[in-house]
Amino acid sequence: MRPICFISDYGLSGELVGICKGVMMGIAPGVSVIDVTHSIPKFDVVRGAETLRHATGYMPDDAVYLAVIDPDDKPARRELAAETGSGAYLVGPDNGLLLPAAEALGGVVRAALLTNPEYHLHPVSKSFHGRDIFSPVAAHLALGAAVGDLGEEVAPASLSPIDFPGARKEGGSLAAEIIDIDSFGNARLSATPKDLDLAYGTPLEISVRDETMDATYVQTFGASLNGDLVLLTDSHRRLSLAVNKGNAARALLLSPGDEVRIQRAAEDERWEGQPAR
Repeated sequence: MRPICFISDYGLSGELVGICKGVMMGIAPGVSVIDVTHSIPKFDVVRGAETLRHATGYMPDDAVYLAVIDPDDKPARRELAAETGSGAYLVGPDNGLLLPAAEALGGVVRAALLTNPEYHLHPVSKSFHGRDIFSPVAAHLALGAAVGDLGEEVAPASLSPIDFPGARKEGGSLAAEIIDIDSFGNARLSATPKDLDLAYGTPLEISVRDETMDATYVQTFGASLNGDLVLLTDSHRRLSLAVNKGNAARALLLSPGDEVRIQRAAEDERWEGQPAR
């Protein structure tokens, strides 16, 4: 039986996650359900897509990914399951949430709308498709159902894309967006080390709103002192703004969506790629 990797914005304070898992285990007794996270901010499809894509690198090869983050629970929004090149399955709303993960898993090779009522929980509510459609479908896929059993097949190229924020260079600075703030208060940026192209130890100027602060580009927190503002590569292999042994988001009043500008400190004259002394 395939494991199910479950990600949502349901949170853990109510019964929603438990009910979905009960539905899955009722259909597929003994199924292993991995709770990737249920702490995605409400309706935040971009953060959900980023987290889901990242998780695919660490989950079982034959996983069924159940992802439920949806700001538009409307009839026009499609419910969908996809088979990927790696053999893994994805189940969720077709709102851009699934496609980055599918691409990380080898691309979509087959997709179907979830229109076959035999794979739903009845009666199907108007407001809890996570329980009544997505969870049952994920459980049936874990048991061995094929994507084509679930409903009308659609072209893989028809899956909805998502517009991830990127980074841009403007003069001597790099502008990026905060796409996530983790539980330590570190601000993950829409930029990667390739966008920065600087040596570790380079002093930086970080600008947020109208404030500019000194920081250092480091490889690890150990290369800085407690309380230092640093820029480093996080576990998602993105640049992250952090305070060593502190909380950058709280200290700098950071929020997802804020723009961060990064540039080499004015007094630093090292060329790009030259090791710091």
